Amino acid sequence: MKNDLLSITELARLRKVTSETLRHYDRVGLIKPDYVDPQTRYRYYSIRQYERLGTIKELRSLGLSVDEIKEYFDGRNLEKSLRILKERQRLLIREIEEKMLLSQVLARKLHFLDDMRHLPAIGVPFKCHIPKRHLITFGEPAGGPREHAFAFTKLEQYLTDVAPVLASDCIGVYCDQRILYPSESYIPCVPMLFVQPDSIEKDHMVTVPANEYLCMFYRGTGLEEYNESFELLKRYLDLYNLDIAGNIFQIYKIDKTVTDDPEETLLEIQVPIKLAKKPDEENSTS
Repeated sequence: MKNDLLSITELARLRKVTSETLRHYDRVGLIKPDYVDPQTRYRYYSIRQYERLGTIKELRSLGLSVDEIKEYFDGRNLEKSLRILKERQRLLIREIEEKMLLSQVLARKLHFLDDMRHLPAIGVPFKCHIPKRHLITFGEPAGGPREHAFAFTKLEQYLTDVAPVLASDCIGVYCDQRILYPSESYIPCVPMLFVQPDSIEKDHMVTVPANEYLCMFYRGTGLEEYNESFELLKRYLDLYNLDIAGNIFQIYKIDKTVTDDPEETLLEIQVPIKLAKKPDEENSTS
């Protein structure tokens, strides 16, 4: 009888699978040997099982699990096979869409990191127009680095984007002009995350109107801290007769999500500005 059968080793070699794979398929009931030698316990397979194993391999290559393949063979007919393969196609299309979305996310992050290598000079103020933005915040100062970490953790729970924080400039704080002056006391700053408005629920979301900003990149240790380079901003404001027109933003550009080197940590300060009134204009309105 064994002369008409294939040994487990022969079948494995012909179908380019391992003998252990065939033993596993035997254990789970997917493909049973036609004959098991009662003395040696060697498994032997027929040509019919050679064909079945070929179908199993092709179904596995389409991504079906062992349980799904068992269902495929159970009471098989044309309609059932069509239904199972259509369902697999539907799932595959969804997986492709998810992978495409992930690829787009990675492309944006790579573009962002590449931009960080070609920034304007660090420590040099520059003016720019920033369009309308959206952020989420609890609206209260957090009270220090440790408290900030907890606040950001809670805020991140509202985000639904893939990897929203890694390699991005969404993390920051806003504060008043006290941040521009040296202080030995705590400078109250409010943690916030910049977001896309269609990616989160509206709870705690705030819209920041478009405005002209005086900006500067600088090396620093963290948020809610005065930096000596801020003196350059104040000189610029005085030189060009500019007033501060709202909350000041401190934002991480390069942080611990992409580097362990403190020398690479980079922040940006954004000061909303407007032309200061001339003395005669102030007198005319008083």
